[in-house]
Amino acid sequence: MSSFLVGLLIELVVGGLLVATIAYCFLLDRRLRALRDGEGDLKQVVVALDRATTRAQGAITDLRVSCDGLTRDMQRDLKKARGLADELALMVEAGDHIADRLGALSGTGGPKTAEANDTPKAKSPDVSNDTYAEPPVQDDPLAETGLAAALRQVR
Repeated sequence: MSSFLVGLLIELVVGGLLVATIAYCFLLDRRLRALRDGEGDLKQVVVALDRATTRAQGAITDLRVSCDGLTRDMQRDLKKARGLADELALMVEAGDHIADRLGALSGTGGPKTAEANDTPKAKSPDVSNDTYAEPPVQDDPLAETGLAAALRQVR
């Protein structure tokens, strides 16, 4: 009988292990079903991510094209501005030269020097009651026209 009990005991242990295996298989089956259900959601997420990546690449391409166009426009405008700045510098230099020549011809001298600016001037007496005061000097339109013509000739 002892071999019968040993055989029965072995059969019970094997049966218990089979029950544990079946229970574990049910548990694994539930987990695999949950994973398969999540697989569909995961596929949707991957598809949405792929679409977003494609849109982002298109937007980056559009930005590069736009940036290249703006760079060309800015370079063109900068070149034009530098040319205008050079032309303006020449005009200012020519205007200074003409002003110096006109000052020398009129006898009032050229540009004021630092020494002339540093010398203190004596206070002029109050001539508001002076009957011999000169009338205020008015601008001469002919002089302005002549100066404008001289500037045009220098250009």
